[in-house]
Amino acid sequence: MKLLWLCNAVPGVVASQISGRETGAVNWVDHVLSDLRSRGQTICILCPGNGASGALDGLCSYQTYVEGRPDVYKPALEAQFRQVLCAFQPDVIHIWGTEYGHTLAMVNAAQQEGLLPRLAVSIQGLCSVAARHYAQGIPHTVRGRFTLRDFLRQDNIRQQARVFARRGALEVEALKKVRHVIGRTEWDLACTGQINPGRSYHFCSETLREPFYAGCWAYEACRKHRIFAPSCAYPVKGFHYLLEAFAQVLKVYPDATLAVPGKSFLRTDAKYRLRRGSYDKYLAKLVKQYGLQGKIEFLGKLSAEGMKAANLSANVFVQPSTIENSPNALGEAMVLGVPCIASDVGGVTSLMTHGTEGFIYDSAAPYMLAHYICKVFAMGDKAEALGRAARAHAQLTHDPENNLEALLSIYEKLAGEGRP
Repeated sequence: MKLLWLCNAVPGVVASQISGRETGAVNWVDHVLSDLRSRGQTICILCPGNGASGALDGLCSYQTYVEGRPDVYKPALEAQFRQVLCAFQPDVIHIWGTEYGHTLAMVNAAQQEGLLPRLAVSIQGLCSVAARHYAQGIPHTVRGRFTLRDFLRQDNIRQQARVFARRGALEVEALKKVRHVIGRTEWDLACTGQINPGRSYHFCSETLREPFYAGCWAYEACRKHRIFAPSCAYPVKGFHYLLEAFAQVLKVYPDATLAVPGKSFLRTDAKYRLRRGSYDKYLAKLVKQYGLQGKIEFLGKLSAEGMKAANLSANVFVQPSTIENSPNALGEAMVLGVPCIASDVGGVTSLMTHGTEGFIYDSAAPYMLAHYICKVFAMGDKAEALGRAARAHAQLTHDPENNLEALLSIYEKLAGEGRP
């Protein structure tokens, strides 16, 4: 079977091939790609880059395309993708994600070539929905203000939400045209059905990054009263809510700490202060307001192994997002057996059962997040029971072999579409 993949990020194996060295980069498709290559599938990977192309082996090749802004449609991409379709003649076209203009370009290219019956798009997040939740919990005065960086880039919080909305408009146009959607939660089933009631929905759970399938959390080995959150990069990740909850936790557990990947938004050097955006500035204000100085550890850019280590050293994992589909970070923490708390958004309830496998709370209720963090801390080593239940669930949800078989079954169905 000849598979054409369209990815919105460069698979780690491709990044290493292009750079000529082992980069250590691993993303959500690498594990699946490795499994498919071991089955002898012929795969052409399209991913963003500078136009480089090459082969990983006799069966797997790659081509890169220049992306441009994700909220602006590029007709040139449609023409480029048509050329690839004509040259490669795929049996199946698999688009990973809907959040970029290149998805619509491929859908249009496939439509022109009569290949829509053999095209499927996997749902990751949905910008058309996320735009509605982008600035949840942030004061309107903060949403509309400009730092110097925001003014120069014309990219304050409100404008970022508008970019999400424009991306969402391209996404909706693409989803209205496709015939096949691959999803994994009740949320993406509902959302894609409302956009395109006529699409065929194929269920296939997510396979996680390979390092997370080894190792298991233990209370004895963790840093007591340490909270780990996967991101503070932009408002949808809900870190502003977590800071409010953390302030409440410290009243009960004054030795508690909070760890998060990324660079510190508390830097005071002049260069950073000129470059920081409104969200970072708002987070810094909250830290000062709640007296959280010295309680937050910024872990920098983390590899898969680094994220795994951060999970295993934490007393609790927290996903405080204002919207998600099925967050891989939560799945990674669960499969390691870390006690988890997540906001009740998107498809979270398709991943974790409240009370037995972790705790789920209203995303706009940070006081309940604080309650559950304190509850996990008070459980001591009994929190391992939560972790074991979460791990058992996640091992089924994210089982690589089962997910590969499900994906291959979908590919077989698509390959037979429109053929005698």
